Amino acid sequence: MCDMCGGASVEDVRRQLMSRVAEHDFSMVAVQGEHDPQQGRNHPGFVYSVGLWCMHRAPEVLVIAPRALAAELVQCYAERIIAGETFEPGVGYDGFFDGYPVMFEFVGPRHYPEWLASGFFLYPDGEFPVLQMLWPDEDRVWPWQNGADPRVKARQPVLTDSGVPETWMSGVTGP
Repeated sequence: MCDMCGGASVEDVRRQLMSRVAEHDFSMVAVQGEHDPQQGRNHPGFVYSVGLWCMHRAPEVLVIAPRALAAELVQCYAERIIAGETFEPGVGYDGFFDGYPVMFEFVGPRHYPEWLASGFFLYPDGEFPVLQMLWPDEDRVWPWQNGADPRVKARQPVLTDSGVPETWMSGVTGP
């Protein structure tokens, strides 16, 4: 359940978010998945960071996955950022999933209102970069590649402006 659904005001939620950013250099926002009967589709759950851009000049991160896993991955990303590591879109990285690489793509700003609404509490002008963390299926096929597990593809939409990876090139810049 979201804080506002639990009775907190928008201002209460904003203050709690700002307090967590001040204390920990970032905060996590978790959004529960839901079914949209009007559109006949499921909207997956996800977790994203708020504060890494203002505190460390590092892109925020968004992970579309079940809440516990997504929170673990956002926490890992934030810890690595705070320790001084940087991440580039389109490049494979290890150490997030046991034995599986991840890669990042920039989230298109047109997705911010729907996917990153709480980010506007800290960045009211909407000027903040966000990387989406993506990973392959069990056969190491990325969601946009031929042969990808359709369940992984459906649960991991690519949030670039084009809806497909824009920096990844198999074997060149990406895994």
